[in-house]
Amino acid sequence: MNKKLKIMIAGTANPHIPAYLRGAGRNVSAMETIAISDFDALRLGNAREILAQNSSVKFYADYLEMFAAHPEAEAVMIGSDNIEHFEMFKAAVKQKLHIFMMKVISMNEDECRKMVEIGEHYDRVVQCELELHFNPQFQQARKLVQSGTLGEIKSVYLTNVSQSPCNYFPNWGDPVLSYGRKIAIRPGAGYYRGGAITDHPHPYDLIRWIFGHEFRTVFAMSAPNQRAHLAVEDHAAISGELDNGIKYFINPSYTNLEEKVPTRRLLWPKSLECNLKITGTKGYFAADFFDRHVYIVGNNYVSPDRLIVDGCPRLASNPDDNLVGSFIAAINGRRPRPESTLADSFAAVRVMNAAYESIYSNKTIVL
Repeated sequence: MNKKLKIMIAGTANPHIPAYLRGAGRNVSAMETIAISDFDALRLGNAREILAQNSSVKFYADYLEMFAAHPEAEAVMIGSDNIEHFEMFKAAVKQKLHIFMMKVISMNEDECRKMVEIGEHYDRVVQCELELHFNPQFQQARKLVQSGTLGEIKSVYLTNVSQSPCNYFPNWGDPVLSYGRKIAIRPGAGYYRGGAITDHPHPYDLIRWIFGHEFRTVFAMSAPNQRAHLAVEDHAAISGELDNGIKYFINPSYTNLEEKVPTRRLLWPKSLECNLKITGTKGYFAADFFDRHVYIVGNNYVSPDRLIVDGCPRLASNPDDNLVGSFIAAINGRRPRPESTLADSFAAVRVMNAAYESIYSNKTIVL
């Protein structure tokens, strides 16, 4: 059996962290979580509860204290609020750790540039969480596009819509924690950058990955929020052209309204959607990443007598072809680089910031 990668988790603010913790709690063969830090006592308590059966994990209120206490650690997963990513990244580099960075790496483009520059000369692996690369629907879309099966691509339509995570994770609704600073969505507006556009980097990343082209123009609009209480934007519509003339439309909104329940549930009708539609001269392709194939009406759910979306198992794949697997395969030399990098993340951030600038100025932004 291969030696497990000893990994620390710096911050549990990102809602994806619990899924990784549950994997660690099952004692997965590839990775061993040895320590977790979070300054927020409630979040740290939730991590303790998830890993209650794993008495070897140590918990800290300060990530620097955790780093100092665990020289045996080989890697760190950075799962803090976006505003903290840059400082944690630099501390991890100083510690010579492999780095698994949650999205987004930062909405500050100067910080992004510095991270990319550091990463180019860093002799450890840095992977960024852009998990939709591993989805078979989107892998098939990429093959069809790059093989020419769909002919000359004319347009792409991509939505990444969801419920608002801010109701369940209040830190995601804080523009400073999410975007890094308070900038009004448009002059005179009472809410700020850091919501739906910041939360949903997948459309910009997937389009680059599937088509192999960069964004050339970005025009975005956003009307007043659906949820008047939010301090960040909850919807946007973005359109423009890639550098080869392909037209695109992106919807990264919190369009699906959430159930009013004490704890988050993936409920009616879908909490998440990621719909891709590609039109070419020889064919058309459509897929939904979060598609569910079983629909149940019953009274044994949080929302009784409603149409409930029930998840189906994912198809099994090569262990290296997933987020943690790709990271460890790159560390062990089985692949030349992780699937998604700092440069990939920075490219998506540039488009996201261009969308914000377009909304603010009501002008098309040329990249």
